[in-house]
Amino acid sequence: MQKACGVSRFAWNWGLDAWNKQYKAYIDSGKKKELKPSGMMLKKQLNAIKKSEYPWMYEVTKYASQQPFIFLQRAWSDYFKKKTMNGKPVGKPRFKKKGKSTDSFYVGGDQVVLKNNTVKIPNLGWVKMAEPLKYGGHINSMTITRVADKWYVSFSIDVEVSFIRSENQASVGVDLGIKELATLSRGNVRYWRTPKPLQHSLRKLARYQRRLAKKVKGSNGFKMLKMKIAKLHKRIADIRRDCLHQLSSYLVKNFGQIVIEDLNVKGMMANRRLARHIADVGFYELRRQLDYKSKWYQVILQVADRWFPSSKLCSDCGHKHTELALSDRIFKCPACDSSKCRDHNASLNLENYTACSAGSYAVGDVGSAQAA
Repeated sequence: MQKACGVSRFAWNWGLDAWNKQYKAYIDSGKKKELKPSGMMLKKQLNAIKKSEYPWMYEVTKYASQQPFIFLQRAWSDYFKKKTMNGKPVGKPRFKKKGKSTDSFYVGGDQVVLKNNTVKIPNLGWVKMAEPLKYGGHINSMTITRVADKWYVSFSIDVEVSFIRSENQASVGVDLGIKELATLSRGNVRYWRTPKPLQHSLRKLARYQRRLAKKVKGSNGFKMLKMKIAKLHKRIADIRRDCLHQLSSYLVKNFGQIVIEDLNVKGMMANRRLARHIADVGFYELRRQLDYKSKWYQVILQVADRWFPSSKLCSDCGHKHTELALSDRIFKCPACDSSKCRDHNASLNLENYTACSAGSYAVGDVGSAQAA
């Protein structure tokens, strides 16, 4: 499997290098159509010399040396069309370095064979999986990936998704934070604590990194310690992801409408004192999970406007407390003298976001939420 990953990485780098050279010749020639590179053209060029120059490519599945050209074509197409990902424009395709890039390879559906909890990998044989495939349907392809010391296989399957409507149609506001991952306006669980996996593993991670710096690069001890660090990072990511899955599943199964904040995570990460803590929570991953799970359970997911002052509004009278500081963890309304937890107050305002957003809030504007 490592050999197949290496062939896939080599094919990508070979194709990207050839693309750069041929695209330069295409521009210098005045953009002659016959000189314009494409993924299919590069794949044919590699196939013409593969048997004589790279015979070791035949030791693994054919898709390991063919599919990277399709991915390369797609990557260049996204770049030229100026597509965006996570709000940022897609950059130029880059070379993949061994040990830095993710080890993975693609296998087409015509070579995928399953039997109970085993899968047949071309040129390797039957490999046991931790569990059998849970879904039925036509298998289009599979991708085998290595994460730390474990191998994972993901299948692309044509299935009929059966949507489940949540029985409870109540609305809930979700205020996200660092100390408490989520504060809910209602429900059996009001405060959802974050496990802070990175924070709890920092000392061990630092100890491993110090030991790695003293090892001879490329030695067996260096490789073993590097694998330990990779396993620790994987454990941190697994704990964080598990907590987010539990929260997102609880929300979509128990509420008919969910209102969350549109957080400026990039701006929040600019604070060097809070950046690591914010990254340790995983705000974007939670929003991504809620986005697709809300469609499965036919739940309405509403994202409040980024400038909606959920923390500064009084959930009882609607007064906007402009003097509220970040260090004030208890919200005390100067208009109606009500006092409650700052995060819980924000979650109540998010629950009533549709009504609140119809009002106009200013300093000393009392009762606008009730009027809306």
